[in-house]
Amino acid sequence: MSGSDLTNRAVAVAFAAKPFPWLGDLSKKKILAWVELELPGFFESAKRKYGEHQVIAKPLSPILHILSGNTPHAALQTLIRGILVGAKNILKLPEDDLPEVSEFIQRLPDELKPSVGKVLEPDWFTAAEAVVVFGSDETVQYFQQRIQPWQRFLSHGHKISFGLIAGSFDQDVVQGAARDACVFDQLGCLSPQFYFVDGDAKAFAEKLAEQLSTLISPPRSVSQEIAASLRAYREEWKFRAATEAGVIVLESPKSLDWLVIYDPSPTLEHNPLHCTVLVKPMPKGLEQSLEPIRRHISTIGVHPADARLVALAIKLGAQRVCAIGQMQNPPLTWHHDGWPSLASLIRYMDVEGG
Repeated sequence: MSGSDLTNRAVAVAFAAKPFPWLGDLSKKKILAWVELELPGFFESAKRKYGEHQVIAKPLSPILHILSGNTPHAALQTLIRGILVGAKNILKLPEDDLPEVSEFIQRLPDELKPSVGKVLEPDWFTAAEAVVVFGSDETVQYFQQRIQPWQRFLSHGHKISFGLIAGSFDQDVVQGAARDACVFDQLGCLSPQFYFVDGDAKAFAEKLAEQLSTLISPPRSVSQEIAASLRAYREEWKFRAATEAGVIVLESPKSLDWLVIYDPSPTLEHNPLHCTVLVKPMPKGLEQSLEPIRRHISTIGVHPADARLVALAIKLGAQRVCAIGQMQNPPLTWHHDGWPSLASLIRYMDVEGG
């Protein structure tokens, strides 16, 4: 793969990404800097000196991307990675359309457009050198059982994100927390489901509700099935507020747009998402409270983003730590679920002598 080929791919990706600012700064310059950071020198020439020998980097190709319907963000990210390393790409779309993916593909030159379908063709799976799966843990396990030893398997299963807030907080923090929770209707792996507050947690819940009431406009629409689930969840918590000391339910009036629950218990609760946020006082046994979800933790947002809270978030099992308000804005260079985003799609060949 030559440097000129990479530059052409970077230009194509930058053009295709223009309608989607939530993908981040995908300018040609930023893309090339990202590739050089993760794969230094590998696209400069056929061989690169590596210790006492040489190495050649080739993309795993084709790459089969099995996508979930949660958000277009992850779908476009994985496609972009496959394009940049020079692989042929195959997209298995979810039953629910992702129109952003279709628009992105239409903006690509023909030679970079992936094969696309909602039905997984048998030859797609058998031909793939790498299989990337997004979905529930059950979906991941299903495809993992079908992987051959010579195929590389990259899975992105169920993830949970949340925030830690220590001490005082201002309106900017509350606004950031509200934005983090509602991007993509809270369906992404980076979407915080709850906040632990070391301070006045009840006041934070009230201010968060105020912010959500102004942030979500116009009202959202959800399916009848989701609406029924959200109504049942509200009724459950209203009953708990009437029978359990300290529980407060703050809800969007006459709609299902948002819900904030203040719950003094350290026990984690099910969250139906769709802008549903639980606020809890920071317990002394925080690590113990989070143990049931430790293996599923993705991003932990912190305020303040100081050394103490960052160290705590890492100890708790975060794959990514950032400031409150930036949870939905990972940089190009982030390691999705702890993996190198580009290098995981590369096959290395070592050449000794010659």
